[in-house]
Amino acid sequence: MEPEASNAIRQLRVGLADCPLIVIQSGAAADGANPDEWWHHQRVMSRNPQSLCAAFFILATFLMACSTPSGNYRNDAAHEALLQALRQCLVELSISGERNKDFISPCVGRDVSSLNGIGRDRLIDALGPARLCISPTETNFPEKANCPLDQDPLWSFYRHAGSIDMGGGPELVCVANKQTHCVTVEWRRTK
Repeated sequence: MEPEASNAIRQLRVGLADCPLIVIQSGAAADGANPDEWWHHQRVMSRNPQSLCAAFFILATFLMACSTPSGNYRNDAAHEALLQALRQCLVELSISGERNKDFISPCVGRDVSSLNGIGRDRLIDALGPARLCISPTETNFPEKANCPLDQDPLWSFYRHAGSIDMGGGPELVCVANKQTHCVTVEWRRTK
């Protein structure tokens, strides 16, 4: 082997030592492969080991990103103002509009997608206790401050004329998918 090629292989080995995912044995190989020809070794899975390391780091980064709560919510002044406005609309729901007519809160037109990712507890602290706890198969009144983890908290932003009926208006739902934060916060209209 030429001296320049031998030096290049030694430098590559030094560079590969930084990558814990690739092991290169030194000395005579048990399988008869030349130890200076690292690409013949059975443990090396790629002819480009830096790409292999990069692929594992990209995979680890992707998996880490998938495990963190996603969403737009930040604890800043704009989000705090939105939460306060929603709370005020809930408070005014019982006193606004004519008594003999249905009333829908003006907050219903607000974009609440920026609350995606907010903690369920934080949303409940801001808006007060949920009116209902819902899941695909059942609807319950909340028994505690927060709904059970398998149910999503819901707030009604409407009032029926002279009735305590539920349903038939816009509702704010924290879709949590059995998590401690709202994956999405969205408006829904019940029938």
